[in-house]
Amino acid sequence: MTVRSSTSASIARAWVALTSFVAIHLDPPPARAQQPSVEERAASIADVGGWRRVEVGEGVFLLTRHFPSLFTGPQNVTALRVDLRHAARFDVVAPGSLTRTSEMAVGAGALAAINGGFYDTGTGDPLGLLRLDGVLRSPAREGQAAIGFDAGGWARLADRPAGDWPEVVDALGAGPRLLRDGAIVDHGERQRGIRHPRSAFGVCADGSLLLLTIDGRTAESVGVSFEELAALLAALGCRDAINLDGGGSSTLFVAGCGVVNRPCDNKRFDADGERAVADAVLLFAPAVVVVDDAQLDVGGAGWTRRAGVARAHDGGFVEHAPDPALRLRCAADVPFAGRYRVFAWSPELPAGSWTFAAELGAGVVVERTSRPAAWVVLGEVDSAPTEDGGNRVAVAMRCAGARPLRVDALRFVQR
Repeated sequence: MTVRSSTSASIARAWVALTSFVAIHLDPPPARAQQPSVEERAASIADVGGWRRVEVGEGVFLLTRHFPSLFTGPQNVTALRVDLRHAARFDVVAPGSLTRTSEMAVGAGALAAINGGFYDTGTGDPLGLLRLDGVLRSPAREGQAAIGFDAGGWARLADRPAGDWPEVVDALGAGPRLLRDGAIVDHGERQRGIRHPRSAFGVCADGSLLLLTIDGRTAESVGVSFEELAALLAALGCRDAINLDGGGSSTLFVAGCGVVNRPCDNKRFDADGERAVADAVLLFAPAVVVVDDAQLDVGGAGWTRRAGVARAHDGGFVEHAPDPALRLRCAADVPFAGRYRVFAWSPELPAGSWTFAAELGAGVVVERTSRPAAWVVLGEVDSAPTEDGGNRVAVAMRCAGARPLRVDALRFVQR
């Protein structure tokens, strides 16, 4: 008994000494990273410099951004911001069978499309409101959030009673509502922990519209809850917004670019996982292709590339001495066949204005005097078919005056 007691006491003393040593000499556990405040997170989302912004239509800009950490992990966000002061209009399409969003857009000649509302995955029948060309195809459920488009293609968001929405031509039921008059709609504690890929349609305070997807179910983008999606939309300027069908259905398509988000139906983080769905929202607007100076083909010697100029299109431009033998060439792929208006961006420089000639195909040569920091109209050019079934426009420019030719970008706008 005495031996056992002495042994037990020795073990106890050794254990106390060991734990004391560990407590004193081992580093304390690292502190958890401080989460940003709601205001800090909103400011980070809204930071214009964090987004890649490309003009794809007149008044239509494609916005893309990958967040290494947002809400609960990495997020990949893709959106179209649409300025309705230009010739944009919307339509709803439902072909009657499950069809990919991109195919619906291509078939209708639309500039862009986003997947629509919920549907029966077996039959393709809509689950809620669907109104096409003034004809009710499926009634709204009581309280269902919906998008409606009037005869001019302008959008309206509403929480609908059961039945029809006769004040609009086309309508699509989805939901739930995410933002109402700038306030995030609360959908309960359970929904705060459910994260998926999402699609949404938002109306901004400045009158512009936002078609947005956020990818999910992959290591590169984990997805969001309704509340997180609403916070993202609010940070981007939306005052009203509704959720569209999400998960593997979330798809955003742009003509000339293809599927621009990362649909997850193939369980990979790429553009190939698009799912066939029942309906989609289509956007019609003149296509725009902007070719930066880095992509321009300069012919002959005497060219100089410059950078860091105030109010340049992107901080750089090309310049050559007034030598009529030199050419600045551009061949750009365009999403639709037809005629395009051509613009050149002239950076703001102390040298003042200068004159150049633009060769717009078929022997057409026009002379223009540039004005600093502006898009200068060169004229119009017709597209030509390519061997792979696409369409291309081509322009060449040369000096026609005593000052150097300076060009930062070319812009082609569908007529």
